[in-house]
Amino acid sequence: MEGYKTYIQQIKYNGTGYSYGTLVDILSSFDVICKDFPYKKNPETKDFPTRDWAGTDGLDVYIPEGNLPIKSYDLEATFMYKGTHANMRSKINDFLDFICGRKKGANGDTIQSGRLAIYNEYMQMGRKDVAVKSVNNEVFFDNGDDPDAVATFKVKFSVYDPTTDVTINTSGLTPTLQWT
Repeated sequence: MEGYKTYIQQIKYNGTGYSYGTLVDILSSFDVICKDFPYKKNPETKDFPTRDWAGTDGLDVYIPEGNLPIKSYDLEATFMYKGTHANMRSKINDFLDFICGRKKGANGDTIQSGRLAIYNEYMQMGRKDVAVKSVNNEVFFDNGDDPDAVATFKVKFSVYDPTTDVTINTSGLTPTLQWT
């Protein structure tokens, strides 16, 4: 199965800094690709504090100087598994357990967390502080004569940090996600 890679990393935040799990290429680890991950750039500003004075027209609005604060948002990503029918359920279950923080990223990982950083090669961007909100696996295709099975499923994520761009650094021996 060809396609752009999607990398997911379990992360923990202790109030002052992050700890990082292993960066996981979901295609090589779970035979899953991301068909659609609709990143949003500054999707919606937070509501501004207002006062409505009875004796004046309009509203008295506080608009902060500099950057406008952005609301967190939800997005629905579409994933596709392609592999053998015999491995389909276990691979998809392992993937879902991983993104829900119920499974560590790799052997020896000290991090097991539902807080994620995600990067998609096609979009050339990612987000951190992302968590699974819900899973929908209604769509399933299995050609009975073919040893290959294809399953498409959707995962709704909550993006709690809507403005920090996550990039990938491939200059070292292994790729790493980074943000500032």
